[in-house]
Amino acid sequence: MFKKNKRNNKTGNGFLDVLVLGVGIISAIFLPEYLRFIPIITSMMLFVLRRVWRILKSKVLLYEIDDDLVYLITHMYAVSTGKPPRKRLFWLNNIAGGYGIYDRYLRKIANLAVEWGYGFNKAIRIVVREVKNKVFRDFLLRLGEILNIGEDPERFLDVERRAFLTEYQAHYGRVIEATKLLLGVYTSSVSSAIFLVITFLIFSLLFSTTPNTIIFVYIGIAMALGLLIYVIYRVLPRDRVTHTMGIYPPERKRYRLLLTIGMALSIVTGLYVYTATGIPSLAMALGAAPLLLPGFYARRIEKKIREIEAFFPIFIRSFGLTYATVPHVPTALSSVLRSDYGPLTRYLKRLLARLSLGVSPRISWLRFIGETWSEMIRRNINIVYDSIDAGGNLAEVGTVLSETTFRILDMRKQRVQVSKAFESTIYIIHTLFSAVLSFILSLMNIFYLLITTIQQSSAYVPSVLPFQPIPVELVDMITPVFIIVLAILNATVIKVAQGGMYETVWVPLAILLFISGVVMQSMQTLAETLFSGILEIVHIVEIT
Repeated sequence: MFKKNKRNNKTGNGFLDVLVLGVGIISAIFLPEYLRFIPIITSMMLFVLRRVWRILKSKVLLYEIDDDLVYLITHMYAVSTGKPPRKRLFWLNNIAGGYGIYDRYLRKIANLAVEWGYGFNKAIRIVVREVKNKVFRDFLLRLGEILNIGEDPERFLDVERRAFLTEYQAHYGRVIEATKLLLGVYTSSVSSAIFLVITFLIFSLLFSTTPNTIIFVYIGIAMALGLLIYVIYRVLPRDRVTHTMGIYPPERKRYRLLLTIGMALSIVTGLYVYTATGIPSLAMALGAAPLLLPGFYARRIEKKIREIEAFFPIFIRSFGLTYATVPHVPTALSSVLRSDYGPLTRYLKRLLARLSLGVSPRISWLRFIGETWSEMIRRNINIVYDSIDAGGNLAEVGTVLSETTFRILDMRKQRVQVSKAFESTIYIIHTLFSAVLSFILSLMNIFYLLITTIQQSSAYVPSVLPFQPIPVELVDMITPVFIIVLAILNATVIKVAQGGMYETVWVPLAILLFISGVVMQSMQTLAETLFSGILEIVHIVEIT
């Protein structure tokens, strides 16, 4: 099974490589001849970078601690409180998803130790040769020594669990501090991009440069910001809010329906406004408004899930203590439900109703996880269910899970504080970018019209004004596209900084697009008002 998973991963990576190259080649077919090299070179660079990254990842020994590893050690400790056979510590009963590659390593150890008769210490030493995570490898070696001398693993796993949780908390804090620096670099990059674009636009007005120069500048800025966003994405923890277990609440279907309606309305509104008025900025602003429908609904779902998670540590501690006294799940649930757990209460009542009606405990817990749609609850219920199955001490398990969940939720609050300040900064910088760019383009249009009109009015004027400014029609057409791409990048980096449900990205995207459209139209009107005298001169020259 282990080799089969590795083959599947290789097949998936090969498919993605072919897809990247194919997209680049197909995109080049639909572009003008002088722009075809851009998607081809970009796709080839991405292909080479993916190959190099996979080679380095397979060769380099990583020192990584994540929430999967923390919950895995906690799961092993919870099972060990029931004093099961040693194989049971490695062959965990995950009813709602496991721990990825860690599961595969543990199950391979169990197979080698029991089915092939290697013993756990030797099996661990064989498997750790394939483990690239130094933290996990060292943990397995320590566990192997404990099992080799015949010690009870419960105390060892408890000590390791505490150490891993403390180290993860410290690591998370260091990542947040590093992220502050990266987010500061991103905002500085966007600010620098403003001056870069303005400089090239002014040069193109004064000197005879081709419109391709501006296009290359736009593409270069977008690619640089996209690369920086990818770095930020790789540095920050995923902090998933929703699970992908396969059982979902009705809210997921409603969100998808609202997303389809919102995108359809957005496209139709944008095309209609642009066809009716011919103003790209107005079409951008009005076309972005329908995207708020799925965005705000996703935020509502995310808020509800976070409220559920906030009450979960209290519930799991109470349930564990009650179950330790009365080892019967429906009775323990009915006892703890005498207290109120906010929005979590109704889902607990549904769970109790299913169990009381004789529904399978496995199905009942799975439905409970699916209805809450919480990744945090999925991880915890995985451990609780397996602990009950292994005859674990639920009083200890409930207290440990409550402490672990509370500390992880507390870590995520630090990220929320950082992301809020960054989001406000991005809105301000994006507004300034759109305003300055639109104002400069309006000036370019006015002076281009003035210079070309004067040059055409007399044969002697070109000798006085020898330069030929670039045609602004192409720049006027490309700039709104660049602003849309920039809004997408900024909305993406806001969501990457926030973490949580990526479905809420439609809210910052809609706000940024709306701001861009309104500001661009306002700046264009302001420039025409301020330089109305020049426009009158142009009109007089055309008449004469």
